[in-house]
Amino acid sequence: MSEAIRRSFALGKISEGGVRAILDGLRTVGGDIGEVAFEPASGELTVAVRDEAAAEQVEAFVSGMRRTQRLIARRILRESSVSGRSHGCTDAELAASPDIQLIGEGLTGLRGPLLQLFRFFERSFKALADDFGAEDNHYPVMIPNALLAEMGYFGHFPQHVTFCCHFPDSLPVLEAVAAEAKLPADAEALGRQFAGRLAPPGHVLTPGVCLPCYSQQRDLVLAPGEVRTLTMQNHVFRYEANNFRPLARGWDFTVRDIVFFGSNADLIRKRADVMERIFAFCEELDLDVTLELANDPFFLDASRDKAIYQRMGEVKYELLFRLPLRDAPLAAASFNLHRDFYTSLYNVRHANGDLAESACMGFGFERWLYGFVCQKGLDPAHWPARVTAALS
Repeated sequence: MSEAIRRSFALGKISEGGVRAILDGLRTVGGDIGEVAFEPASGELTVAVRDEAAAEQVEAFVSGMRRTQRLIARRILRESSVSGRSHGCTDAELAASPDIQLIGEGLTGLRGPLLQLFRFFERSFKALADDFGAEDNHYPVMIPNALLAEMGYFGHFPQHVTFCCHFPDSLPVLEAVAAEAKLPADAEALGRQFAGRLAPPGHVLTPGVCLPCYSQQRDLVLAPGEVRTLTMQNHVFRYEANNFRPLARGWDFTVRDIVFFGSNADLIRKRADVMERIFAFCEELDLDVTLELANDPFFLDASRDKAIYQRMGEVKYELLFRLPLRDAPLAAASFNLHRDFYTSLYNVRHANGDLAESACMGFGFERWLYGFVCQKGLDPAHWPARVTAALS
């Protein structure tokens, strides 16, 4: 970026998590943003932008995020202590592993021991869901735009959405596309040829495993004391601009969710039970993790105060892996109370007529893999006995 305009911001009074949220946000919204540099010693953030219009946008974004993040303090509920020496791997070693298949930007395949490790976590979290008597559900990876709009997702996280589209039902268009596709062309040229001919997208690739389940409970009436429990596993798609890293941050990744419907008191107890079991699981595997009060790291301006609400209401906790060769930890599980957000939308009530509440516990498999190998390495000889005994 030649003749770049630079803007500097003081972030010294903001927590490490707040700084990460601002940096991630800049990378997400930054089509006109060049270099982003943060100096921890001075707390100074420097951003290079293309023009004055982009500079104004960056100033407004950082100002709003800085105001929000100053109100958010880190709170660790529990942290583990690791007994063994770390054999962790670097990102370069992970990318060079024959068991990692880099398919495209944000798209990672697995084979060999890493796929076996994936299956281990897959079985472990399904067993956890079974322990809670969860009804297993399976959903398509596509959902209608209208459903996502109904839930307000576009108003909170539009930057993540990946639309699905197709060619129109027009024989002339299809014949023209087929004829042109036979000519030599690179991917960008094909993209330009296709762009003006695509039908308006009516669906998205799901950005959340649990999202289809709430409308399926429309007009549900819970018996006195009942907690309805569901589970589902699926691919999740969240566009992350230029932030993709194999396993740690993907465009396509895999999640198991456990969803509860019931009273606030029952859901708080259920969440505490899930967190206790997960923390015990991590201690058994000798993993270096923390359980922390959390909030979604990046909201657009119209809904940025939700980050403060999430903290004050203690509606979101996360399990984070400490990464020996990285400054920032990685969230691999979240434990969320929705209050009556979804149940009011779909009229889910108790038998006495009061609105029920919902909660969701989510486990991202690829992030568990990443956190695990960052601490234990790629050689199964250094993996805990429970893991190696379960590998098929």
